[in-house]
Amino acid sequence: MQKLLYLLCFCLLVSACDDGDVIDVKLDFDKELSICNLSAGNYFLYDTKKNPSESLSLIFPKNSRTDSIFNPPKNNYKTTLTINGTTTLFNYRTYDGSPENLICNLLPDATTHILKDYAANSGTVTIITTYVDDDDDGIPADVEDANLDGDNNPATNPTDSDGDGIPDYLDADDDNDNVLTKDEKHNYNKIDGLSKAQDTDGDGIPDYLDNDDDGDGVLTRHEDANLNGNPMDDRDSSSPTPGVPRYLDKEAKDTYDYQKLNKNRYKRTYTIKFYINNVNLDVISLTEIEFGTYTYSIMIESD
Repeated sequence: MQKLLYLLCFCLLVSACDDGDVIDVKLDFDKELSICNLSAGNYFLYDTKKNPSESLSLIFPKNSRTDSIFNPPKNNYKTTLTINGTTTLFNYRTYDGSPENLICNLLPDATTHILKDYAANSGTVTIITTYVDDDDDGIPADVEDANLDGDNNPATNPTDSDGDGIPDYLDADDDNDNVLTKDEKHNYNKIDGLSKAQDTDGDGIPDYLDNDDDGDGVLTRHEDANLNGNPMDDRDSSSPTPGVPRYLDKEAKDTYDYQKLNKNRYKRTYTIKFYINNVNLDVISLTEIEFGTYTYSIMIESD
């Protein structure tokens, strides 16, 4: 078997002889990984492409160590796996139909078959997991930090406008008025920043940071007449503007003793990069390639 390796701009081309045929291998996948949950005991990540129909896949056992890849103890978490051809597998496959018709399907597809299956018996996988937290309120995290420490990192010495212990960039309700920041018309955009944020009572404090939005002396969360934790659905039919919610209507001054603050939720987005090192797939030998990136998000709830 004659082997040639070319590595240029992450595209690999190898010509190898197999029963007199020339095999051209171009591992120019998009590097956007997907995951299968077919096996309770293993993680199965893969990348596919068409024209030609091919796949790369990585399988490794689920255990406390590999679980930390997807739920790391710290940011920028790095770990390695050893490819052994039995429990930790890295495969390159070719098909006579769409790879998606076979991968992750419980039932076989009669129209698609694996033509070639090249498996690595050794090598290593380097994995780096990073994550970014954001309250998903439409205001970038760096904009929500006054940056008093000058490090341009909202996670250090963070701004906490309402003093509830949750920094603004993780606080979906920055003024603790039970109206989410994203619903208080902060009107952020890259050109104007927050300069066009709504300020109902004109006191110089935008609504998303003002716990008394209409300036009537009644806290917004105390204008919740039906006591359901949502001031946005309460109106005063006797007001000159009955269509305006009480918390934005300075003529609606009734107070309702709703003390509870809604739980806070923010989004954590994980980016997991996989690198394959020192593998031999029969038709190609690889010193290092970027297998790809798996990205997913979860919601984290705090009091």
